[in-house]
Amino acid sequence: MNYLITGDDEYIKLAEEKKIREKFLSPLEDGLNYSVHGPENLENLMDSLTTMPFLSEKRVVLVREIQDLPERFFDTVLSYLKNPSKTSVLVLSSDASFKKNKHYHSLSGLVKVIKADKPDAATAKLWIKTFFDKQEVKITPAAVDLIIELKGDDTTGIKMELDKLAAFSGRAEITEEHVRQLVGRSVTESVFKLVDAVNKRDAKWAFRVLDDLYDQKKQPQEIIGYLCWYLRMMQKAGLLKSGGVSETDIPAQLGHKPFYGRRLVRESGKYPAERIRQWLSLLLEADRDIKTGRREGRVAVEMLVTSLM
Repeated sequence: MNYLITGDDEYIKLAEEKKIREKFLSPLEDGLNYSVHGPENLENLMDSLTTMPFLSEKRVVLVREIQDLPERFFDTVLSYLKNPSKTSVLVLSSDASFKKNKHYHSLSGLVKVIKADKPDAATAKLWIKTFFDKQEVKITPAAVDLIIELKGDDTTGIKMELDKLAAFSGRAEITEEHVRQLVGRSVTESVFKLVDAVNKRDAKWAFRVLDDLYDQKKQPQEIIGYLCWYLRMMQKAGLLKSGGVSETDIPAQLGHKPFYGRRLVRESGKYPAERIRQWLSLLLEADRDIKTGRREGRVAVEMLVTSLM
């Protein structure tokens, strides 16, 4: 049996790679019968596949990032898979874009395809609940919602945070407050903090939040985009409220889970139409300054935040 693991979730891909290795190789066999190849070291791939395993029934050969490999690779691998070695297991790994590659159909017919797609919210919630059930630790539904809100579909990040919460829980029930204190930063949370600092005219705090966003590798135009998103949410929440939609129903219509949805609804009263127009004008000016080269990105964002205050 040979395999193709395809999808954009790195955590799931690595977990599936590990499962395959453990299925065919014991820890003692692994060191001598497992090899990893990628775009930088394809030259000895066929040697690995045709070499007899040492003190083992199987050899496992992994090729990562196949969506980036040249045409000659697919010619070679497709030819190999039509008459594969009985003592080697070939594992191919790709991101989701490979499903649109012209070789996907031919390749998927010769291997077992394993999906490694990002989980939807319902799947991620079930995963979190199952994790804590195994740990014999209780967690409130609100805490589960907040983990998803903060980490999204980042399964690697979620797993790290679950381990952290389990370690610090002391077997006590995990609540929303525990998650707020222990779970790592999120861009959404940073945007709320930046807007809070601007509204309080606290320049020191605002520039500290900007530094934090830059530490997260966010670019100046991304930060402008986040602020535009916030204004759109304020505008939409205001329109829904004026249209008679209940405040309890607005978060779902904004496309956000209860924790952040409630915050957006609360904040929307501070943004009448004229204020939104003023902020949008300043945001568009900063964006134009960066795109035209009139101002360097960080300088433009700093001047924007100062103007907003």
